[in-house]
Amino acid sequence: MTRNKKNIILTLLIFLSINSYAKEVNRIISLAPSITNMIYLLEAQNKLVGCTNYCLEGVKDGKNIVGNAIDVNVEKVFLLKPDIVFTAGLTKPSTIEALKKLNINVLTFPSAKTYTEICEQFITIAGYTGREQLAKKIVEYQKRRLDSIKKSIPKGEKPKIFIELGAKPLFTAVPNTFMDDFIAQAGGINIATDISTGIITRENVILKDPDAIVIVIVTMGIVGEEEKAVWKRYKQLSAARKGKIFTVDPYKSCGPNPVTFVDVVEELVTKLYK
Repeated sequence: MTRNKKNIILTLLIFLSINSYAKEVNRIISLAPSITNMIYLLEAQNKLVGCTNYCLEGVKDGKNIVGNAIDVNVEKVFLLKPDIVFTAGLTKPSTIEALKKLNINVLTFPSAKTYTEICEQFITIAGYTGREQLAKKIVEYQKRRLDSIKKSIPKGEKPKIFIELGAKPLFTAVPNTFMDDFIAQAGGINIATDISTGIITRENVILKDPDAIVIVIVTMGIVGEEEKAVWKRYKQLSAARKGKIFTVDPYKSCGPNPVTFVDVVEELVTKLYK
């Protein structure tokens, strides 16, 4: 059996195990904006008793703030008496360990690499909120929607795409990430297939000559507009000549759920091929 097949089987077993033992809970704390977003999509926000200050829906709704995506007030989490705490990759291992020592049930989700994994995590969370049937309906509909969007992509076109995630230093989407899957689902080719750390130079981008530059910076605003202006000055770039330098919604694209992932792909397809 190949290593890839072993990894697929192991992932499936873990997923099935989590779902087999998932039980509905009434008090949830989310330490990741993407997870909070999924809870609201499931219409289970009444079960959310705490979240981070980056969880826009929770903050707007007046939920208890227990920290940010990295630093968490463990004592405040404990006092809120959660049935479960959902965490993601940015939560410090020391924080997770401290919560477990207080006999708090913690479920950590690894960063999803594909749309399929995003959907799997969504259904897992739904199992804890009592909204599994709703989650499955949402996933089924969004997958049909994604298939329809992909059918609209002109045959034979494979634009080379550069996704910019940070400006100083210049940072891009690497393979085996959901950002890379955005490109694949939109029918493109990631110019960063040979990069592992995500750090890239402007010279390297120019050398690879992408057909489109997609700017996805969380603190976008002026920074995003400045970056668009910088790239447009490189007249030798295919992206500049074709007018394919644009931004996409950073909040949808940096922590996607089954709906917002498809929203981003739809936006990319519209801007890439119009």
